[in-house]
Amino acid sequence: MAVDLRPVFVIQRKSSGTFLHLDLFEVRSLKLAGRAPDFENAVETAQINFPEGDWEIHTFFEPWGA
Repeated sequence: MAVDLRPVFVIQRKSSGTFLHLDLFEVRSLKLAGRAPDFENAVETAQINFPEGDWEIHTFFEPWGA
């Protein structure tokens, strides 16, 4: 059986290495990091929460709907 995958987008603060949680606080674990639904949403969220530009967005695929 094939597994459906979806792209996810995660925001990381470059200076500390922490990730942005869905509730907009920083966490150290990628597992606890929030997943933005698309790249544009991730960029907008990063700009609002890390206005100094100290962020980067990572994208990868996760299983969906299994």
